[in-house]
Parts: sequence; C-alpha cells; structure tokens
Amino acid sequence: MKKTAILLTTAVLTLTNACSRAPQMEIHPIQDNVQPRMMQRALFPEAPDSLISALGLEDGIPSSVCAFLVRTEGKEILFDAANGAPDSQLLPELYALGLEPEDIDCIFITHLHGDHIGGLAKNDSAVFTNAELYINEIELEAWMAMPQEQTGRLRKIIGLYSDRLKTFTPEDVLPYGITAVEAYGHTPGHTAFRIGGTIIAGDIMHGTALQIAHPEFCARFDMDKEKAVISRKAIMKTAEEEGLKVYGMHFPAPFWIEAR
Repeated sequence: MKKTAILLTTAVLTLTNACSRAPQMEIHPIQDNVQPRMMQRALFPEAPDSLISALGLEDGIPSSVCAFLVRTEGKEILFDAANGAPDSQLLPELYALGLEPEDIDCIFITHLHGDHIGGLAKNDSAVFTNAELYINEIELEAWMAMPQEQTGRLRKIIGLYSDRLKTFTPEDVLPYGITAVEAYGHTPGHTAFRIGGTIIAGDIMHGTALQIAHPEFCARFDMDKEKAVISRKAIMKTAEEEGLKVYGMHFPAPFWIEAR
C-alpha cells in the first residue's frame, strides 16, 4: 500500500456524495504545539528494535497535537480543542483566520483525553460560549463512570457546556453532512468523523511513520489495543478503497495522509 502526503495549509475542497453535490468546504489544520513534537520510542513497546532502527526512528516518531477547523454551510466547526496549555496555538490560529471564540458554532470531540478537550476551558470558564458540544454517548458514559478523583478536570470542563452538550451514537444523523465513525479502542467511545471525502480520525494513530505500514503496533495510550488495531485497519482500508483523505490529531505536518 502506497501512502502519499501533500502539504495542506488551507485547502478548499469541493465534495460530492452518492446523492448530491456537497457544499464547498475548507479544512484548516491547527497545530497546537509550538515546538516540533516526537513520540518517544518507548511508547510503542511491542514494536521490535530492529524495525524501529530500520525505519530510522530510534530518536522518536514525528507527531503533533492538532485540532481542525472546518468551514462549511456558513458554519465554523471545530474538531477537538487541543490541550489548552499556556502556549496553546488554538486561539492564535483562530484569530489569524479572522475568528473569535464566540464565532465557533459547534465542536465535535473525538474522545475525552486532556489534549483534545483542554482548550475548551480557560480560567474555569467556557472558551467557546456559543458552540454546541458533540460527544459520543459511549465515550461520555465511560468517563463519567470512572472515579471522580481521576476525572475531576474532565467533569468540570464538560460541565461548562452542559446547556449545549449533545450526545450521539454512530447511528444518529449529525448536522452539516457529518457522519460519526466507530473507532473504538483508543478510548471506549473514540470516534472518527467523516465529511465528504475526508475522515477526521482523532487518535487512530500516534506515529504514522510506524503505524501506516504496521497498524498492528499500538501506543501505550490505547486503552483496548485489540479494538484499536481493528479500528485503525478498518479506517485505512475504507480510505484506500474510497480514496479518502485521513486527518489525524497526532499526525505530523501536513497532518493528513492519503491512501492510493
């Protein structure tokens, strides 16, 4: 399987589906980390040293922390909200695109790890005051069932959006032509999202330089490794068969891959 990646900063994609022509859509990758980010080799304990060496990854695997802004149907849609660290680039990047936080209409969350929801809050207040927040109900229920001492920050962040929180299942019809795709394994309800010819795949991979060719190897972060491998292979198979672009929250620049 040959994978190619082409630099994408701001691309305007005209998408179609089987029934009708989809509206014009822009995807803006937002890299949250300032400095280059590497996943430590130790995070992939099952990958043999010989393979890591052959791939030239002894010093780490190129990565990133990303969110994605999609502009479609006159709406400003975020997929994840990065980590909210003091040097987070999420808001500066939105400002550079001419947006204020209150301009965001809705936010789709792939899963509830801190580096995906931390940017939802600042100084104990909601950052995106007008946005509806979409979370897979399996994911939300799983984390809410965990001990409060382990999930206190998560609960506080989600609570800030309680009046605008919308849960869904993969069978539900989501707005703006977005479809939820089961990608369970990394977390109990980890979800990818498909819109037109694009899949925003969350943490389906943490190290593309290793996992594109070897999807059988998981990062330590994957909670159910067997399911994570199944999800990773399924998404990449669909992408190859249908010619889809796959964007990932931890893909290095240009933040997407394309199967051919």
